[in-house]
Amino acid sequence: MNTANNIIVATYLVYVLISVSLTIWLARTLYKRGAIFLVDAFHGNAELADSVNHLLVVGFYLINIGFVSLALKTADTINTSRAAIELLSDKMGMVLMILGGMHFFNLYVFSRIRKSARIAHGPLVPTPPVAPDAVLKVAIPR
Repeated sequence: MNTANNIIVATYLVYVLISVSLTIWLARTLYKRGAIFLVDAFHGNAELADSVNHLLVVGFYLINIGFVSLALKTADTINTSRAAIELLSDKMGMVLMILGGMHFFNLYVFSRIRKSARIAHGPLVPTPPVAPDAVLKVAIPR
């Protein structure tokens, strides 16, 4: 195996390691922090929110690891460490852009669901109007 092949294999391994680690970290963070948002979006139905949250994580893994795998291949000739770092940077930048885009798309969709739930069911804890129980007499100065 020559030096060029060693460099590209090392670059591929670093790319896969960083991308998969980042995907796992982000999925776990979104799962933990998104639970409260989903409960609110589903109008307090914690069981449904947890189920949807789990399905979102599975879909997140499938899409991101699939994209990372598809983006692994390159036709570039990598002969130097500089070229390897530049290739790795390009690939990681694309992965981060895709992850960010997916995150904002999910936020948009669930904010729409939340808004629809609030319109249909009103606020999560409704506050009924309070009838007056006294009359305040105010003296008007002349």
